[in-house]
Amino acid sequence: MGLQTLVLIVLAGDLVVVGATGGSDSGARAITEGITVLVLAACSGLLAYGFARRRSIARTPTLVWNLLAALVGVSLWSGGAHAVGAVTIAVGAVTFACSLGVPRYDLDDLDESDEHDASQQ
Repeated sequence: MGLQTLVLIVLAGDLVVVGATGGSDSGARAITEGITVLVLAACSGLLAYGFARRRSIARTPTLVWNLLAALVGVSLWSGGAHAVGAVTIAVGAVTFACSLGVPRYDLDDLDESDEHDASQQ
């Protein structure tokens, strides 16, 4: 997930630079796309942060995120961008498979920090 976040940040920066320097037909569209990709990078970063902190609540959004990434890869592949599509499918599939190993979130289970906070109240 961290690698996906980094790639999205680089892509967003590239879109903004292309839009700002006039390398695109529509500078406003390129900048809007860059901002949208940056928001997606923030979402990916939050999921990576949740996994780094071993929060099982990040499991379901990550499964959905990576399933969508694999579908985007299929779309890229069928659109003629075979190399990018193959990499996107591979990353989506591998991270989806890795996310399956994370235990499900159970509302009855409190984390140690939650128990500590509850005992202080």
